Amino acid sequence: MAVTVAVGLFCILSVIGAPIAITLGASTLVAALLFDPIPLPLYAQKVFSNIDSTTLMAVPFFFLAAAFMETGGIVRRLVAVATALVGHWRGGIGMTGVLACIFFAAISGSSGATVAAVGGIMIPTMIAKGYSKRYAVGSMTTAGGLGILIPPSIPMVLYGFVTETSIPQLFIAGILPGLVFGGLLMLLARHLAIREGAPTAPKQSSAERRQAIVDALPALSLPAFLLVGIYGFPAFSFLGITFQGGAIFTPTEAAVMCTALAALIGLFVYREATLRGLVGIILQVTPRVGMIFWITTNAILFSFFLTQEGVPAALSQWILAMEMPRWVFLLLVNFILIVAGIFMDGVPMILLFMPMLFPAAQALGVDALHFCIIVVVNIELALISPPVGINLYVSSTIAEVPIHEVVIASLPWTAITVVMLGIVTYVPWLSTLLPSILY
Repeated sequence: MAVTVAVGLFCILSVIGAPIAITLGASTLVAALLFDPIPLPLYAQKVFSNIDSTTLMAVPFFFLAAAFMETGGIVRRLVAVATALVGHWRGGIGMTGVLACIFFAAISGSSGATVAAVGGIMIPTMIAKGYSKRYAVGSMTTAGGLGILIPPSIPMVLYGFVTETSIPQLFIAGILPGLVFGGLLMLLARHLAIREGAPTAPKQSSAERRQAIVDALPALSLPAFLLVGIYGFPAFSFLGITFQGGAIFTPTEAAVMCTALAALIGLFVYREATLRGLVGIILQVTPRVGMIFWITTNAILFSFFLTQEGVPAALSQWILAMEMPRWVFLLLVNFILIVAGIFMDGVPMILLFMPMLFPAAQALGVDALHFCIIVVVNIELALISPPVGINLYVSSTIAEVPIHEVVIASLPWTAITVVMLGIVTYVPWLSTLLPSILY
């Protein structure tokens, strides 16, 4: 009965438009007060013990790193080097946008930040170069999703936190699917550009391309720094210096280092950032981080209540009793997450559904890394699904077009995202190959 009341109240509050944090917290507390299945002090202890997490501290620092890169000249250099590499191809400006998103995704960890940073430059550029506004908006709205698939990734951090899965392994698992998805988006960018007769940019000289790469080296060093720092060097001994091998710092420490380096590059290398500007960025980012932690707190409360009531265990037993094939279960998971993505964004999706779906996935032998990539691609789909998809609103603001036009512009690109979801769901080695080699 307690579970029925909690879930029923959750549905009612969601329908009337209550904030997701309030919906999760209020439904749990009302059920706890009415039926008293668990002493209330135990809820407080559980929430505090889970929030007091070094892993979660990576979230605000990845947000800060992305924000610092937007204003410190890093994004502009990444776009310039992407233009130098593919800008002269047919559809090259559209492909440049996707490639710049791949570069930025390897540093930021956030989809919305990727759309804002790269789209803020590329959408006006594509329109000025003769591409249609629909093409420009659709490409950047969807390509921004690479920000959470190519590591580092804030949703992967949260998934690792909830499921107690190794975050470095999750990051490695996202590399190959991210590159495949980026490749599919670039092929679509070229195809659509050819179909609408988009102009071709002149090819840059070798000197211009070399200069663009040299200028971007400090920016490009950030993903290399993260990769080496999180996964480390092999063991070596040189001139009396011995290194035992292994990681140099944790993902959370990597987030801190990335934030500091982004600020230093913007201040002292490119000199496009100021101390006052960085303080302003911190003040802008703080409410977003606070919102995520507020949602996390209440989601932990809700999932703890359901766990104590035996819901995840009962769900796993029900699935096993039905003798459901693994492919049917994964199809069901996709259906659940696609529907959920219409009403909520990635953070509550992970925090709400993983405590219930992950035990069932483990019971059926689904690899934790493979399952994470499925969830992340579902979140990418949610980010471009009306009415909640945050990428739609970011692109709408940049291009100054109504939301319904952004949705229409994104449809061909959304179809590619659905194709990618099918690939990562039923081709598990795409997610597990690199982790199996490195670990």
